[in-house]
Amino acid sequence: MELILNFLNKKKIEISNIDRIYVNLGPGKFTSLRISLSIAKAISLANKGILIGFRSEDLINKNYSRLIKFNKKKLLNKSLVKAIYSS
Repeated sequence: MELILNFLNKKKIEISNIDRIYVNLGPGKFTSLRISLSIAKAISLANKGILIGFRSEDLINKNYSRLIKFNKKKLLNKSLVKAIYSS
């Protein structure tokens, strides 16, 4: 959590102003996904924000603007955020 708070401080963003969180659902390692999903869900619940899940394949060449386009087309999961674990 300290890393997240340091990042937000550097970007001059208040955690209370976060109303939308995009979280990678995997595939990925169990512990990494569980921790990132837990933190994202906690911030989302605390701020009454929207939690939006995407898969690794949705993010090509770190092109995050694709996520916003997918979200507008309702191609991302908002209702149930469930991780996809790899072995």
